[in-house]
Amino acid sequence: MNNIILPLILIFTKFICILPRRWFKGNDSNMWRFLSMFLKRRRRIINANIDHCFINLTNSERSLLKTNIWNETYRALYENNFAWNASNEQVSKLNIEFIGLEILDKFQSSNKGVLVLFRHTLYLELSARILATRFGMYGLERPNNNALIQMIQMKGRTKSLKGIISNSDIKQCLKILKDGKIVMYGPDQDYRNKHSIISSFYGKRCLTTTVPAKLKKMSGCNVVYFDFFRVDDGFRAVIKDFNNESDSEKKFAENLNIEIENSISKAPEQYLWHHRRFKSQYPEIYE
Repeated sequence: MNNIILPLILIFTKFICILPRRWFKGNDSNMWRFLSMFLKRRRRIINANIDHCFINLTNSERSLLKTNIWNETYRALYENNFAWNASNEQVSKLNIEFIGLEILDKFQSSNKGVLVLFRHTLYLELSARILATRFGMYGLERPNNNALIQMIQMKGRTKSLKGIISNSDIKQCLKILKDGKIVMYGPDQDYRNKHSIISSFYGKRCLTTTVPAKLKKMSGCNVVYFDFFRVDDGFRAVIKDFNNESDSEKKFAENLNIEIENSISKAPEQYLWHHRRFKSQYPEIYE
C-alpha cells in the first residue's frame, strides 16, 4: 500500500509548492479549515502547552496566542513543504537576513566538528534547508513511528542534509563530529530516554536531553545555537557561539532551556507547541 500512497503524497506536496505563497498568508482559508479537521489532536496539544506555560497571561491573551499559533502553522505548512521540494536556486532567492554566519564559518575551517543546536520552530524544515545549503551537515533525529511519514521526512530532509542519524546512535554521531563535520540537533523535546534529566522549562518540570553536553565533552566539538524567525516577508537566521556553557550536564541543559525560552519570547507564535513537551512529568494536561 505504501508503494501507492507515498507517490501520491509526494505529488500532492509538489502541487502545494507551485501554489502562490500569498494563498497561505491569510487566516480565513477554506483549505486550512479543511486540513484542520484532521489536526484536532495537535490543536489540543497546543492549547494544553500554552495553558501550562503562560499562566501569567489572561484567558483572552492565551486565546489570542493559540489562534496566532494556529494561523502561523498554516503559513509554515507552505514554507516547510517548499523546503522539501524547491531547487537550490529557488531557495537562494528567499529574503533571508543572516546574523553570525562568520561564527560557523570560523568553526568549520577548524579541525573540530560543530554541533548546531536549534529549537523546534514552525519553520524547522525551511531553516534546516537554508543552513544546510550553505554548510554541508548531517541531521540528528528521532525516527518517526509511522514508516510512511519517516520515508517522506527522509526524502525531504536529505534534499540538503548529507545524511540523517538516529538520535539513539550516539556512536555514529560522535564519529561524524570527530571527523570534523557538522551535525544539527534539536534538543527541546521529551525523548524519554536514559540520556535525560529533569530540568525546568517555563518554570515547569520537564525531561531535557543531556546528549548535547555528552557530545561536546566526548568529541571536543564546537557548539553553536541556531535560531530562526519569520520577519515580515522574509526570514532571519541567527548563529550564536554556545561554547562557553558549563561542562555540567544539568547546568548545560538548564542554560539551553533558558536560551530557548528567550528565543520563544521574541515570537511565541512561531514555536512548535504541537509536541507534548511535558508528557513525562505532566501527562495529565494532554488527556
